[in-house]
Amino acid sequence: MYYLPRVSAMQSDLLAGIFANDQRPSGTRDPFGLRRAAIGALRILLEHQLELDLPALLEQAVSAQPLPNLEPHRRESLPRELYDYMMERLRAQYLELREQNGISTEMFEAVLACRPSSVLDMDARLRALVAFTLRPEGASLAAANKRIANILRKSNAPASPASAAIDGALLREPAERSLATALHSLSDDVQAATQRRDYAGALDRLAALRPAVDAFFDQVLVNDPDAALRANRLALLGALRALFSGIADFSCLPG
Repeated sequence: MYYLPRVSAMQSDLLAGIFANDQRPSGTRDPFGLRRAAIGALRILLEHQLELDLPALLEQAVSAQPLPNLEPHRRESLPRELYDYMMERLRAQYLELREQNGISTEMFEAVLACRPSSVLDMDARLRALVAFTLRPEGASLAAANKRIANILRKSNAPASPASAAIDGALLREPAERSLATALHSLSDDVQAATQRRDYAGALDRLAALRPAVDAFFDQVLVNDPDAALRANRLALLGALRALFSGIADFSCLPG
């Protein structure tokens, strides 16, 4: 099995070298077979269940290129560009088998937003997301995430709502208190499950939030005239979004 990671590394070196020389494929033109090389490396990792830090591998491949005249900003941006290129190939592979795996473009984009470092991690997130979207809570919570993303984007809060502290004394409405309590009770479990890549388990816990989330949006005015109440409610929504965003960007999903 040792030769398999070496093959992936060699293909990554090929990609890095050609990209560094500004020979990226365009349209149907791919004289160096880079699409085939990228797909080959990804298939090796998936089919043989090889855990490999792809960004680190690409960083290493770029740093090994004998190109002393390559501008520093270009050398710095190349690993990300290579990662994006490989993810384009991975997306195409998944979508070709959409009827079998149930993975849509929106699902792939939702997971890609987290920029998983491992192809196996990407696959685990996608499989958990497919199962979650089939649940009755899936569409409702996807729609809630989309709504939350829009609210937070339009907010003029001075600090990031996702990292702001929630003040329990400012939770005036029963529905916001219920949501805060529910979040507090499952936050540690969700984060622990996410860290060990038990994404199905994390989403199973998050699905239990649906009644509290629905009640919040039915009964609570987020953009309250009172600035302190408004900021606290934004912080609550930011904490909710952060839990989901540890797995995927659910605002990318239809809903």
